[in-house]
Amino acid sequence: MAGVTGSSRYTHFNCPCSTGSRQTSKIQSFVGNDYYCESGASNTWTHILYTSDPLWDGQGCGSLETACCNVPGIPWFHRDYGNTTTTDYLELRVCADQKTTDEDVPVAFYEIYVK
Repeated sequence: MAGVTGSSRYTHFNCPCSTGSRQTSKIQSFVGNDYYCESGASNTWTHILYTSDPLWDGQGCGSLETACCNVPGIPWFHRDYGNTTTTDYLELRVCADQKTTDEDVPVAFYEIYVK
């Protein structure tokens, strides 16, 4: 996930894990607490591609994103299901609720490892 800013109080648009966020009720049930969230913009934002601060690396986080960036394992997302086995498909979802002119997030590369 990505929030609008990491340091301004756009509480309706900041990361769900950021201080004062009103987004916690908008997390889909299949996501739960298994996500990373960070903003590429600090105080103000505009419709540009923010390339100077890569998302989900735990670095360059704004003052409201401290809880978002202090999570175990970042930048490697992992999920441990213990001894549970499944035949379900694995999914990587990139979701948005706006047009690409407003919420376009490029994904250059990803790897999925199953152990």
